[in-house]
Amino acid sequence: MLPADLRHRADTSPAGLAAVAGRLNTVTAPRLDLRGLPAPQPMERIITCLHTLPPGQRLVALTPMYPAPLLPMLEQMGFAWDAHTTTDGACLVVCHAADRHLLDAPPAP
Repeated sequence: MLPADLRHRADTSPAGLAAVAGRLNTVTAPRLDLRGLPAPQPMERIITCLHTLPPGQRLVALTPMYPAPLLPMLEQMGFAWDAHTTTDGACLVVCHAADRHLLDAPPAP
């Protein structure tokens, strides 16, 4: 399991979404709009894209709903993520490779 500082943050407030949007405006990242796809296609496309993601890059995906089944899989694959539910029920998911040195560090006392 990821250390607490690398686990997800699910902030559904307008301020939380605005903060993520502000951070993303300064980052060039692959962006996937998956809202029109039926399950499990959004999850499959995110995983496929992550396998080719260059080091240090982030993936931004807009899914039709909160992707609860995907999130533990991302952690197992070594990715950290942020998930923010929008007012229409979709979810903005930002994924990036977790820092390996933090994953391998012993837990804090």
